[in-house]
Amino acid sequence: MGHIGLVVSDIHEAFEWYQDVLGLTPVMEPDTVEAGVGHFGALAQDAIGEDFGEMKIAHMATGNHVGLELFEFEGVDRNDPDPTSAGLSHLCLQDPNVQATADHIEEHGGEQLSSKVWSIFPDTPDYQMCYCADPWGNIVELHSRGYEHMHCNMEY
Repeated sequence: MGHIGLVVSDIHEAFEWYQDVLGLTPVMEPDTVEAGVGHFGALAQDAIGEDFGEMKIAHMATGNHVGLELFEFEGVDRNDPDPTSAGLSHLCLQDPNVQATADHIEEHGGEQLSSKVWSIFPDTPDYQMCYCADPWGNIVELHSRGYEHMHCNMEY
């Protein structure tokens, strides 16, 4: 996977939050793109449609080189974290200390959505997960291990 795109209501706050709270690396600081203006404005207008008028965009990267693209559109408020809605359900980040990261998210305006940190499999207590939300309502799942390591050779 190359990257995931999230819409937030304040790109500058989100950019700082994902950098300071979750340790993502800045790739491109927030910038403004106007529909149809210049190369990127034409590209965005073709991809998103001309009705967006103006947007802000920023790029970040995780430690394993997956990108996070942040967007801000005028009039967008907080997202409603509903994992049953169509579209992107959540993004998942890895940290060996899931509870400490969930606590850190809550201390910085996010929310732990899961009632506790769960062992994904009953007989593997080090394989943990927890659902949280960022301050803009996007669901952030935390895993204690990498995806392939977490799920390979496991019986469900």
